[in-house]
Amino acid sequence: MSTADLDLEQIDAQSDGRRARRDRNKIAVVDAYLDLIREGDPRPSVAGVAERSGVSHRSVFRYFADKDELARTSIERQESVVAPMLAISIDLRASLEDRVDLVVRHRLELFETIAPVARLSRSLAPMQPILQSELAKARSFFRAQVKRAFAPELARMDKARASTTLAVVDVLCSFEAAELLRADQGLSLDRAGDAVRDALLAILR
Repeated sequence: MSTADLDLEQIDAQSDGRRARRDRNKIAVVDAYLDLIREGDPRPSVAGVAERSGVSHRSVFRYFADKDELARTSIERQESVVAPMLAISIDLRASLEDRVDLVVRHRLELFETIAPVARLSRSLAPMQPILQSELAKARSFFRAQVKRAFAPELARMDKARASTTLAVVDVLCSFEAAELLRADQGLSLDRAGDAVRDALLAILR
């Protein structure tokens, strides 16, 4: 092997090392941002993120063009982490009561986990089309999920009533409804769950 080949290998190795270090630092910045949000800071400062991550203030802006890009990247990372939690196995042969209980428990547990980042994504969505699109996709997914969960009940209704009922069920099972019950109304997780269960059973029976 020639000296030139060795030099190229060294350059490639150095380049790979710099990329790996950059990737590690970017992840550290994003994770620090998410940690601060989960701890109650809805819009962490760059200085706070830099201190938590161990990355310099100036380096943060080498990795992200601005705070909005950092927020968007952090939300995307959170979405990838919680993606496995979104699916729910629903046996349509189960009683309505059992299916309602399963859906409500699943949604409230999920929303408790994602609440801080979900609030951030909703506050930024009006200003960021990418987040608007992702939020619309998530809502469409959740709507399809409850539509399948309560398909037997909806199938027994006429088309107009089924459409209206599905819309109400979708709202009752939404993050926004859970947020109002928990944060605005001050209900415990158990009481919020009972309230949603009672409402679902009342309109689906």
